Amino acid sequence: MKFSTLLMTGVCALTLAACSQDNNYSDSQPRADMAEAEYSTGISDTAAQAAATRSKQAAPAPQQPGQATQNPTSQSYLAYRYNYGFSLPVKAVAATAKSHMQICMDAGTDTCQVLGSNTNVQNADYVTANLRLRAAPLWLEQFKDTLTNSVEAADGETLNAGVTAEDLTRQIVDTDSRLKAQTLLRSRLEGLLETRNAKLPDLLALERELARVQQQIESATTTLKVLKKRVSMSEVSISYQTKRKIVTRKSISPIGRAVKDFTRNFSNALASVIGFVAGVLPWMIIILPVLWLIRRFWRKRTVPARKILPGRTPKS
Repeated sequence: MKFSTLLMTGVCALTLAACSQDNNYSDSQPRADMAEAEYSTGISDTAAQAAATRSKQAAPAPQQPGQATQNPTSQSYLAYRYNYGFSLPVKAVAATAKSHMQICMDAGTDTCQVLGSNTNVQNADYVTANLRLRAAPLWLEQFKDTLTNSVEAADGETLNAGVTAEDLTRQIVDTDSRLKAQTLLRSRLEGLLETRNAKLPDLLALERELARVQQQIESATTTLKVLKKRVSMSEVSISYQTKRKIVTRKSISPIGRAVKDFTRNFSNALASVIGFVAGVLPWMIIILPVLWLIRRFWRKRTVPARKILPGRTPKS
């Protein structure tokens, strides 16, 4: 009986046993990289029994009828997102947004993180600002009161306040189950590498499988950290805008511009009239006499001869 056949059979059994622990993640089944067809022709009854023994040891024990089970989804993982909108005097918009950002920075990156900040000055009467934060829930409860008090102190008001939640329970539970299964598989593959009298092709196959499992472990670990970070710290989006005024400088500015431009516009119009007259007058000196002669000639041709009544002589 070849040792390599027994070794590869054990690897396949370990792979199937590790995958059976992750029922919620369908993509965690290891690939059939061991080329079973290459070795299946030499498998004997002894190797089959050894593989069955390893599978039984890796499989979880059957649950007793009275034994309590732990539901993996009994704990919910929710990522909260808060939204606030404030209306402030034009001169207080940028200053208030800057003060809120400074409060977050002073709290430290473990408590609050600034994700984005911008200020937009459209004109002298209208300014807007936006601030995005990620903060710990306990610190955020105190920061909410600070937001409201600072806005009221600046003669502002709250336009909107809301909160939304995203359920990440399924993603976190699935990723955690996949990570545990891959970690167990890695430990067993490392144990097989320590087996003596293994041939070089078998060792290379184990190394490739171990590298693939290690890559999946690192990917799952990173994903799990990101998901738990979203749960442990909430996102906050704050928008600031200028209070609307009934009469502003911008609303009456067209009248002021029209008054200032009156003299210039009148001068331009008068200059246009003078230019038109100066351009037409020379032609009128020539055209008017010609038109008078044509009219006179036309009237002579169209006026009929007067009829002379009987017994009357025409006037001389």
